[in-house]
Amino acid sequence: MTEVIINSFLSTIPVFVFFAVGFWLRHKKAIEPQHDAVITRLAMDVGYPCLIFYNIMKYMVTDADERITTIAFSGQAIACAFLEMTIGVLVAWLVARALRLRIGTGLRTFTLTAGVQNYAFFVIPIVQMLFSTGNDPSMGVLFIHNMGCELFVWSVGVILMCGGLGNLGFATLFRGPLLAVCFSLLLAWTGLGEYIAVAPVMKTTEMLGSIATPICLIIFGCSMYDLSRNFTWQPRMLAAGLVARLVISPALILLVAWALPVDPLIKRIMVIQSAIPSAVIPVIIAKRFGGQPEVGTQILLSTTVCSFLTLPIWLAIGSTYVAPLMAK
Repeated sequence: MTEVIINSFLSTIPVFVFFAVGFWLRHKKAIEPQHDAVITRLAMDVGYPCLIFYNIMKYMVTDADERITTIAFSGQAIACAFLEMTIGVLVAWLVARALRLRIGTGLRTFTLTAGVQNYAFFVIPIVQMLFSTGNDPSMGVLFIHNMGCELFVWSVGVILMCGGLGNLGFATLFRGPLLAVCFSLLLAWTGLGEYIAVAPVMKTTEMLGSIATPICLIIFGCSMYDLSRNFTWQPRMLAAGLVARLVISPALILLVAWALPVDPLIKRIMVIQSAIPSAVIPVIIAKRFGGQPEVGTQILLSTTVCSFLTLPIWLAIGSTYVAPLMAK
């Protein structure tokens, strides 16, 4: 287990290096807040969809791995992701109720922020580090899995934050990453992918996709700098968020992953996702739908910093008892 902890710890270092770069760039005013929206749109609307398309085409079409090309496999991965999110949000809600939080004092924001992990850009470099050898399909599995995360956040998550279906429009789900997954899976399942995933297209999407992760992590580091300067810490709220996101949820998700009769490739991704800190998206949703973003901010920052220590431990436990985190 010691070797797994060390390897897991090393795999998280690039994530925190990018955070630190963004934090420093904001401190030096090299990237101003008004630049964030344009830079983020470049990453999320161009780079990230290309990254998704490239990896799904690579592992389901050009270098097809039979283990992940079926509709049944995709359904399992998406369902497992939705289940992970459900577990995380239920745990966070129970902790929030124990804190006697109620609507108007942070109940919904706490529940969503402590319940939803940073399932995309925090995880991508870890998967790249752990499974970079050979033709391992884990990156493709990750993006199929994350379709379930996107569906949860932009349906259940929005309904939870706004208190009903009124603010959930059909257009809410029309986001670049989700559309990229749907489009790529459709091409792969119908056989049309072999006509689309030709060398020039694949190389172009690979190059464009490579910008998404570093840009988003750097911008997140900038946001951490901004957020850390604009609110008052609430130790009780902070401690509860850490317990919910980094202690109880990982333990339950690993237990479920161990018990579920799903493909080991999916269990791998569940192991990694279980240990990931809170995401930025709930804070954004809180701002848009009348939540308490200052509550989400505390949980976001504290779980991100503390995950530097907890993440390798949970990955080691998951790798030992659920699914080995090592490329074949």
